[in-house]
Amino acid sequence: MVYEGADVIARMYDHDYAAHRTPSGDVAFYVEEARRGGGPVAEFGCGTGRILIPTLEAGIEAVGVDVSPEMLARVRAKRPDAEVFLGDMRDQNLGRTFALVTIPFRALSHIDEVDDHVRVFENMRRHLAPDGRLVFDVFHPRTDRLVKPHDERLDHEKDGLKVRRYGRSTPERSRQRLDVVFRWEIEDAKGTVEECTARFTMRWFFRYELEHALARAGLAIEALYGDFDRSDFRDDSGEMIFVAKPAPAERV
Repeated sequence: MVYEGADVIARMYDHDYAAHRTPSGDVAFYVEEARRGGGPVAEFGCGTGRILIPTLEAGIEAVGVDVSPEMLARVRAKRPDAEVFLGDMRDQNLGRTFALVTIPFRALSHIDEVDDHVRVFENMRRHLAPDGRLVFDVFHPRTDRLVKPHDERLDHEKDGLKVRRYGRSTPERSRQRLDVVFRWEIEDAKGTVEECTARFTMRWFFRYELEHALARAGLAIEALYGDFDRSDFRDDSGEMIFVAKPAPAERV
């Protein structure tokens, strides 16, 4: 895993995804999943609390885990009573079980190696109540973006700032991952422009490798959606959203 510029990513995260992620419906989806489970919820990769805080606001007990202290500082600033822990989803032990465990917004993709994916799922299973569910999402890879670099630009305004984010994703097919570089231009009301950059890697997955990793960890798939409206997974789906439970032999 490559992750550089964590402070910049934490600073810009809420600005960027309030403008560009909200229409996806992922927050509403995960809050509804939390309601279905009734709580408590453990969210691994909680970031700045984009999903964790709405879950708490819905009256559902929830705790968060993230590997980034910069991200967790943002959670605490927004919601001082939020229970969050600094830790790695591969081995963080919360010492209890949950009705719902989640890994939202493609956080699993920041982990590169197959054995580590199994470690993550084994750890998620350890945190599940006997009838608990694991829910996570990753992007469904588009083959046209896996053969050559892909550039994008996202513009928005927030708190009097004009923000321009330039992104380049370069595929590394031998390792099945994207090398992503973001560069922000942040322009204030006086026209002064600040530039900052960050870099990270995103592992892409195919359906059956995740099914295999889940099975190795003792988890059985309950549902697979292609979008946050719970539509079926299809060739043209942009997401892979898995719902899994402990396999029957693993239940106590």
